[in-house]
Amino acid sequence: MTAVEQQLSVAARNAAFEERIQAMAKSVQQRVRYHTIELPDGSELRGLQSVEHLRHRLDLFQLPQDLSGKRVLDVGAWDGWFTFECERRGASVVAVDCVELETFHEAHRLLKSRAEYLILDVNELSAARLGTFDIVLFFGVLYHLRHPLLGLERVVELCTDTALIESFVINGEHRAVPAVMEFYERAELGGQIDNWCGPSPECLLAMCRSAGFATAELLDITSNRASVLCRRRWPEPGDSPAPHLNSAVNNRTYIATFHPLKDEYICCYFQSPQPELTVDSVFVEIDGYGVAPLSVNVTGERAWQANCVRPASLTPGVHVVTIRTMDSARSNAVEFTMLDAEGNAPPAPARELPAHAPELCSVELHPPADLRMTAGRFGSLVCYFRSAAEVLGARDITIDTGVSRLQADTVSSLGNGVWQANVFLSEPLDSREGICLRLGARAWSQRGTVDVR
Repeated sequence: MTAVEQQLSVAARNAAFEERIQAMAKSVQQRVRYHTIELPDGSELRGLQSVEHLRHRLDLFQLPQDLSGKRVLDVGAWDGWFTFECERRGASVVAVDCVELETFHEAHRLLKSRAEYLILDVNELSAARLGTFDIVLFFGVLYHLRHPLLGLERVVELCTDTALIESFVINGEHRAVPAVMEFYERAELGGQIDNWCGPSPECLLAMCRSAGFATAELLDITSNRASVLCRRRWPEPGDSPAPHLNSAVNNRTYIATFHPLKDEYICCYFQSPQPELTVDSVFVEIDGYGVAPLSVNVTGERAWQANCVRPASLTPGVHVVTIRTMDSARSNAVEFTMLDAEGNAPPAPARELPAHAPELCSVELHPPADLRMTAGRFGSLVCYFRSAAEVLGARDITIDTGVSRLQADTVSSLGNGVWQANVFLSEPLDSREGICLRLGARAWSQRGTVDVR
């Protein structure tokens, strides 16, 4: 057994571990501080953890000494050492905990701190309520949550750059899938009823990425505590030729709209000459923030599909996707729309569209891809056209069948000014007069006949 494996020996129902945790809990209940607090005159408010140990915990993350201009959120602040240390380094800090501690207030007064102190549960945290933060500290919180992945999604929502996460972990052992987690129904871990889960280190990293962090780096494991540095953004791109992003659509509907209360995934279709792409060499960005792919598959010659989780924190409106591969520049941008909680689309963004009419190249009627599906049960109308537009959304395109006018369901950029607009038909197509389309309220294209496939 390696040294790391010994450190990760099973803690649940471990008598020695439970005795240590219960002794700490008793000390806390007797108003013994957990954090030692240094005062300006050099004296200390003594706690169970020394200043040296607290500083070591923070130094693992290599947080800059100068945090001037940064906004920091300390979730689970307890007695406040991390709050006050970040403030000492120049940051504007908001401290949050689920219970109000006089030990925090006492240190706050003695240090003449300006940090804001809020009593909130993790489920009450949101960007709408608190704003966003450059840095989020999430120490000793995750395993106390009944819904740990949702808790991490809250952290992603609040964080614009870096999150420092420390959590209890178990030994993942040697198994084909090392990302495992124990669930504690009662007081199996340390004799405490609010210890709900114990992830393996691999599981902790996987949950951080699944919640929406671009990267999660394991820095240290000591005494069943793992320190993980999470970042919202990928490293800066290289200068190799960029892939071309065709579209980003909903995995269920193949339309570029998403519902905030539904568990939907983003399918990114792109072209790249780079061979053998994997989840580790494809980098999806949504509004500039990195999202780790769940799968990357080849769909044709130089054609690829990358699937990723739709970040939980996206607000109603239009969002922008780009993609790149290892060392490449970023692709062109494509858009998708987040609906509101009632399923309504916000107004389409105002955009300057080309004044001249698009050039309709061809029109095809494709049979339904899946006869079980109600959407598109009469097939798909596919229009190929040329336009000088740099970015188009489906709501920018109206298609005239001669009998009715339909808004496009999807739009794809095929490169070199060529676009593809699709409509999923809910009734048989009557196209005796041919098909034409326009962008916004601009001029109509010429009419084209439909090629039935």
